[in-house]
Amino acid sequence: MILATAFLMMSGGEANAQKIKAFVALGGNLSQIDGDEVYGFKKLGFTGSVGTMIPLTESQKWAISVEAKFSQYGAYQKDYPYSYNATLPYIEIPLMAHFVDDKGGWTFGLGAVYGRLMNYTEKAAWDNTGVTTVITDFQKKPYEKNDFSFVADIRFKIWKNLKFNFRYQHSLVPTKKDWMFINNAQTWTRDTYNSSLSARLIWVFGDDDTPKKKTKKRR
Repeated sequence: MILATAFLMMSGGEANAQKIKAFVALGGNLSQIDGDEVYGFKKLGFTGSVGTMIPLTESQKWAISVEAKFSQYGAYQKDYPYSYNATLPYIEIPLMAHFVDDKGGWTFGLGAVYGRLMNYTEKAAWDNTGVTTVITDFQKKPYEKNDFSFVADIRFKIWKNLKFNFRYQHSLVPTKKDWMFINNAQTWTRDTYNSSLSARLIWVFGDDDTPKKKTKKRR
């Protein structure tokens, strides 16, 4: 569905084909799994993508982008008496709408992401003397193969064709359902969601978006 939408938008932008710009992006994620009883953006992962930016207007203030992206998400904690490490690598397709500030050099984006889980690893350990510590029973509940996320994006030029990009992404649907947790007094279940903060460097091919200087109006 996302690929079909992207194709239609690309087709509609044929009049601006000479302005379509390809880009590559490399960076890192800090992520957590909301709902796993491990808190904080402590999991460091790699992210990289290739994509295109397609203008929707002659002024190029509005555009869409589509990417093919690899990202590692998960959760990490290393504290007594409970430690946990989960790694979830995804192949993703972000589809975004952007507003381009041609005077300030900033670009703001909102969109949706489809992700396909490649595989995952989970490692956990705890000290049995920590009887009040919340731990999981690890009944091998699988993660969902498909993930649908919301994404917000800010980027700005730092040198020639190079841009810095900050991105927040959060799952809209559970990545794992009815995960059971226990401690010495009770049991409960929770759904989990991926949540990540990303910092990337983007190289835009054929970029000529040098911020325009404001000109004073003549009286």
